[in-house]
Amino acid sequence: SEPITGRGVSIFGCSSSSSSQFRSALLPPLRNMYDDYRSDAVVDQIPLDEDAVLMCLDELVYSDYGKQMFGVHDGPASIGITGEIGLVEVAGPEVYLQLSGKFWHTRSHVLGRAAMYLNARMPEIMHVSVVDPDELNDFEEVIDEDTGEVIEVIDRRSPDFNGDRETMAYQGIDPDMRGPFVSTMGGDFK
Repeated sequence: SEPITGRGVSIFGCSSSSSSQFRSALLPPLRNMYDDYRSDAVVDQIPLDEDAVLMCLDELVYSDYGKQMFGVHDGPASIGITGEIGLVEVAGPEVYLQLSGKFWHTRSHVLGRAAMYLNARMPEIMHVSVVDPDELNDFEEVIDEDTGEVIEVIDRRSPDFNGDRETMAYQGIDPDMRGPFVSTMGGDFK
């Protein structure tokens, strides 16, 4: 089935939790609920329905963190990140998402981030997954129908534009923990 997608930033993306009153006056204001969640892991809980899931996916995609991960932003798009996340369905306490395009992060990491946030906002969610487990593979194997041998491996990840991903993996560092852009003291991405 076709994914149900949230387009644009919902007005709800600008709300903040009651914990923001305790933030130091020296810190810049957070841009949306997902950024608030990343700062102190406390967010307002909401009931589970399709609209709430779409709103939370928008919060994730349009957060400061999402500006590294999703292809709707200029920075990631400029290096070949085209990844998108969409809602397929809410089936009782289960949420099914769809990942499409190319991500710099592993696809399982993208789904994991979405699942953690959705569950923090809607605790009644019991399971967040994709309909087709193949969507979580970072590589696609093309198999010869006659011989059954792998004839091609297609990389579903975005290009490693500066070599950081491979360097970090070589050094035993999980690239998903940092992302494709190094944050500077001023908060800008390089």
